[in-house]
Amino acid sequence: MATTIPRVQERQGFNIRWRYVIIIAILVPVLAHVFFAITRSPLTNYYVTVDELVAQSAQTSKVRVGGLIVPGTINWDNATRSLTFQLQGEKRNLTVTYRGFAPDTFRDGSTAIVEGELSRDGTFTAYNLLIKCPHQYVPAM
Repeated sequence: MATTIPRVQERQGFNIRWRYVIIIAILVPVLAHVFFAITRSPLTNYYVTVDELVAQSAQTSKVRVGGLIVPGTINWDNATRSLTFQLQGEKRNLTVTYRGFAPDTFRDGSTAIVEGELSRDGTFTAYNLLIKCPHQYVPAM
């Protein structure tokens, strides 16, 4: 009877080791998948720059682009309620068209984030237009 007790203990130790191996074998791929899903998520990259969009011009899916509004490029067409302006990149500017009303803080030199699609002619058609708030508020004089 003394010989059966060590075998049972060996078997339990063997089973516990295999349980850990199986749990680790399941958890590692699941955690790796979650990590890669989070890092490639659009939520981690809120928007791309103008230059990044031009480099990825083959993709026509919905994208967010951010940049400074180039002074003197804002054109408002009251008849069609369309707004045309340019976002500044390091190497080139991006022409943006937007149908709808602009936010109150929309002006030359503001930082804009537009969501939409890049057309084949290089014009960006925006569906949403956001203006980033300034870091410092200065009282009116």
